[in-house]
Amino acid sequence: MTVRGRRPIRAAYREAEVAEDYLERRFRHPLGALLHARQASTLARRLGPARPRRVLEIAPGPARLTPELAKVAAAGVVLDASLEMLTRARRRLAETGAAGWRCVQGDAFELPFAAGFDAVVSFRLIRHFEAGDRRRLYAEIARVLAPAGLLAFDAVSERASAPLRAAAPEDYTVYDALFTPEGLRAELREAGFEAVELDGVQRRYPLLRRVQVLVGPRSRPLARAAMEAIDRLPGGEPLEWVVTCRRA
Repeated sequence: MTVRGRRPIRAAYREAEVAEDYLERRFRHPLGALLHARQASTLARRLGPARPRRVLEIAPGPARLTPELAKVAAAGVVLDASLEMLTRARRRLAETGAAGWRCVQGDAFELPFAAGFDAVVSFRLIRHFEAGDRRRLYAEIARVLAPAGLLAFDAVSERASAPLRAAAPEDYTVYDALFTPEGLRAELREAGFEAVELDGVQRRYPLLRRVQVLVGPRSRPLARAAMEAIDRLPGGEPLEWVVTCRRA
């Protein structure tokens, strides 16, 4: 069943077993590890020069990317609706030397903060909602951002992803909004944001996935090396973007 709307998404990520093995299941294998590395390096490149003093990360899960944000931000807050995810986030932050970040359980649609964040980061959240709810999320984020503050999030390419979903709909049980670059920029303008950059990740995804399936079970290091080589090739349609935009 395709998961749509706020409650099903929240329920999926609140399940204890999902929280417990989230990193292992999604980001330890070579393809997930490559995605994580590209997202982390892009955040460092886009947010680092801005030297944000105070960062808000919404829906951090088990703090997968938060330690990377802690390298470029003086202070930060993570907010998640799932107590199970926050428990694991606190543990990971303590283990990675980012224990100074504050963890808050709350609702992304009703952020319990006043304005004043220099940057907001959110992965695996905005993409899971349809247009009306995305507008509400953008409005809440804009409300807590300082003037000219940055928002970074992930978005899925319609051109790359739609054929994959049509060929195997059973593999895509959670709703994702699909975008063209033009449509995404237009949506952000309407929400009061100016797109700064769309950094493509997971280029040549069908080939990367084939390497994962054929080589990954026998040798993770070999699969990762092959993926790195593929990823360095020029061109290629990205499956997703790391989107950086500025509050207008």
